Amino acid sequence: MSAYSLLFSYTIPFDYYVNIAVKKARYVGIQATQFNTYVTLKLQNVKSTTVTVKGPTPCWEQDFLFETNDINLGLLVEVWNKGVIWDRALGYHYLPLTTVAYSEQECGGRWIELEAQLMMRGGAVVGTSGPTGHVLLLDCRFEKPFGE
Repeated sequence: MSAYSLLFSYTIPFDYYVNIAVKKARYVGIQATQFNTYVTLKLQNVKSTTVTVKGPTPCWEQDFLFETNDINLGLLVEVWNKGVIWDRALGYHYLPLTTVAYSEQECGGRWIELEAQLMMRGGAVVGTSGPTGHVLLLDCRFEKPFGE
């Protein structure tokens, strides 16, 4: 960490709280009925995971809260199919935090398309590409820190 970034990190007056509700998914294909899936959310060095749910239309209704001081980052959403030995990625979605709105309450969410490939730049994920046909319903919003 450079001296500038260390100094800058102490001058930020508050952190941003990002609330993500993982709601449900719809999968396509003949094998979708056999899927046993879970969702991982990654922001900076923090990773959170839902429980595993079976079927082509799993429902999680799980809430996650992330804290960041940089809204120029993005949230990486991954959907995985649980295997006996190995888990297999069904799709990814990169959500830039600059596209997330502030709200005091959930607003129903939006369907996001899952894509097959990660786009990398300098060792960091900057996007996704290649549609899979699978979709995931997420409700993402910024909220005030507790007590404010």
